[in-house]
Amino acid sequence: MSEKYLIYLRKSRSDGVHETVEDILAKHFRMLQDYAELKLGTSVTEEMIYREVVSGETIQDRPEMKKLLDRIRNEDIKGVLVVEPQRLSRGDLSDCGTVIRAFRYTDTLILTPQKTYDLNDKFERKFFEMELLRGNDYLEYVKEIMLRGRLASVREGNYIGSVAPYGYDKVKEGSSFTLVPNSEADVVRLIFELWTNENIGAAAIASRLNDMHIKPRRSDKWSIASIRDMLRNPVYIGKIRWNHRKTVKKYEGGELKSTRPNSPREELILTDGRHEPLISDETFKASMCRFGNVPKVKAASEIRNPFAGIVHCVCGRAMIYQSSRKCAPRLHCAGQVCCGNRSVRYREVESEVLQALRIFAEKAGSSISDFQEEDTGVHKAVTASLIKELDAVEVQQTRLYGFLEQGVYTAEVFEKRNAALARRRRELQEAIAEAKSHERVETKNTEKCITFNDALALFDDEAVSAEAKNILLRAVIKDIVYSRDSDDKGGRFSLDITLL
Repeated sequence: MSEKYLIYLRKSRSDGVHETVEDILAKHFRMLQDYAELKLGTSVTEEMIYREVVSGETIQDRPEMKKLLDRIRNEDIKGVLVVEPQRLSRGDLSDCGTVIRAFRYTDTLILTPQKTYDLNDKFERKFFEMELLRGNDYLEYVKEIMLRGRLASVREGNYIGSVAPYGYDKVKEGSSFTLVPNSEADVVRLIFELWTNENIGAAAIASRLNDMHIKPRRSDKWSIASIRDMLRNPVYIGKIRWNHRKTVKKYEGGELKSTRPNSPREELILTDGRHEPLISDETFKASMCRFGNVPKVKAASEIRNPFAGIVHCVCGRAMIYQSSRKCAPRLHCAGQVCCGNRSVRYREVESEVLQALRIFAEKAGSSISDFQEEDTGVHKAVTASLIKELDAVEVQQTRLYGFLEQGVYTAEVFEKRNAALARRRRELQEAIAEAKSHERVETKNTEKCITFNDALALFDDEAVSAEAKNILLRAVIKDIVYSRDSDDKGGRFSLDITLL
C-alpha cells in the first residue's frame, strides 16, 4: 500500500462502562484492521496508529488527536480510519470546525466501517457536520445524566472519586463504591497527631515522614501542600465531600484554559459516608482550628511576637507586632484605620498577661499545661506497619532466589531485583528505628505537666525565643481580646483572657 493511512482509537462514554480503555481500544483496533485488510488490501502499521488513552472533551485535552492533526497537515495522508465520526470530536463548534478544516483542506478521507467521508464534497461535508453536532448534543445529555447520578450517589454516602484518598482503598460493594482503611491509615493518624497535639507544622511533618522513609503514593517525597490537604480533608472523619473544586473553563489568550478554584461554601456538598473514619470529630475540629490560629511566618524570618495568633482586636482582626529603632515595640490592630482602636506598647500587654496568669496560678494551685508525652499508640501502629512491610520484603527476597534457581529470572534480572529489595530493606530498617525513637514511655501525671509558675519563669529568660514562648502561651491561653477607648487619654486598655 503506497498510500498512507492512519488509525485513530479513542474510548467514548457510549462504550461499555464495565470495559477498560485498553479493552475498548483493542476491540476497535481489530475491527479497523479487518476493515483495512478488506478494503485497502493490507493492514496499517503500528507507527501509523494513534491510541488516545486520556479522557478529554476537547482537542486541546487530547494529545494523540493533536499529533494526528499535525501529521495530516504536514504529510501526504490519504485517509484516517475511525470507528465512527464522533470519535474525532464531540467538542463544541470550534473543535468541529478544526477537524473539518484539517481534513477538508488536506484532502484527507475519513473512513469508517459504515461510510467514507470526503469533506471536499459539500453533501458529505454537511452529513459529517451533522454527525459531529449530534455527538456534541449526545455528550451534553450524557454529562447531565451522569451529574444527576453522581449527586444521588454522593448523597447516599458512596465514594465516586477516581482515586481513593491516602489511607484508604476504593472497593466495590454491590453496585457502588466505598472506602476501606488500609496500611496507610496509621500514617494518617500520625500526621493528625503531630499537627494537633504537638503543634508541629506541615513542613516539619513532611520532613519527618521523609526521614522515616514513609512514602506517599505518587511521589518519592512528601510535600507541604499534600500534608495540608490531608489535614483539611473531611473524608478522614467519615464524610464525603463533593463539588469542592469544580473545573472551570475560561477563554484566555486565544486558548481554552481549565482551572480548579475552591468552590463557594454554598455549592459544597458534604454528606455522611459509608466508610469508617480514621480520626475523631474532635481531632478534625482541632486541626481546622489550628489552621485559623497558626501565625503566618515568612520562610526566611522567625516569630518576633510571643502573642502571635493569640491576641485579637475587639473588632476580630489580629493584633500586629511592630517595632522600629526609634520607639519601643507596639501592638496595633490590622485594620486600625477602619476600627479606630488605638495601639498599645507590647511590654504593657505582656505585663498584664503575665500578671493575670500569676493570679490564675494562685487560684488554681496546680499544674495546667498539657505538655504530655505523645500517645504511643499511633507510633506503635506505624512501627508495626513498617515491620509488616519488612517481613513482606524478606519473603520477596526468599522467592527471588527460588526464581533464579528455577530459571524464571536471568542473572541480570536477579541482580537488579535483588539490589532494589536490598535498598528497600535498608530504608525500612532505618524507618523502623526512627519510628521506635518516637515511642515514649508514659509518665506519671506530675511528670507530664508544667506548672504555671514554671511557665511564667520562662518569660524572664531572655534566651528563650519568641516562638518557644508562643508555643507555651498556646498551651495555656485560648484567646485574648484587646480593646481601648479611643476617647481615653490615660492610656488605659483592657484584655479579655480566655484560658484553655
